[in-house]
Amino acid sequence: MRNFSTVAGPAALLALLCLTGATAAAEPGLRQDATAFAELKQIKKFVSVEVQTQGSAERIGLKSTELTDMTRLSFLKNFPGIALEASGGPSTAETERLSQLGFLTCEVWTVGEEYMVAYHVDCNAGSYFMPRTPGTLWNRAILGYGPRDGISEPIHKGLQNMVQQFAATFFKVRGEARLP
Repeated sequence: MRNFSTVAGPAALLALLCLTGATAAAEPGLRQDATAFAELKQIKKFVSVEVQTQGSAERIGLKSTELTDMTRLSFLKNFPGIALEASGGPSTAETERLSQLGFLTCEVWTVGEEYMVAYHVDCNAGSYFMPRTPGTLWNRAILGYGPRDGISEPIHKGLQNMVQQFAATFFKVRGEARLP
């Protein structure tokens, strides 16, 4: 299914998900060596931890600002000793090299406003050395569906889980054992 997402995109996956009634999570795939994540070693601080919403998310009560706040709290818990400053991206006054500034951006995309709602949560992370596009240095995604009244819990858990996964990768590549 992961290959299908690369070719057809989230809309087709959500349609397939609704038709088949399945829940899926993107697997890390083949084990990548540390050189694939070498840029993570250069990051000194994060200047952007953001969650954006698409589709029906805001209309069903999933607010971008609330999801961003929750994800930032999870980030602070899982990244001890790593600064999160002026979230929103690098400013023009930044003195650090762009490769020393990290980002974690997630998108919560939902379809449906009635009883059943399908969702796609996609998180990307890396340094500003790499462009901020899907498939950047680190990426994870989940798909699921459920009743409208219960959809926020799996989305919150999914975002927190992806922050934890990124923290594990981040500290492993840096040779640090600082995991909560």
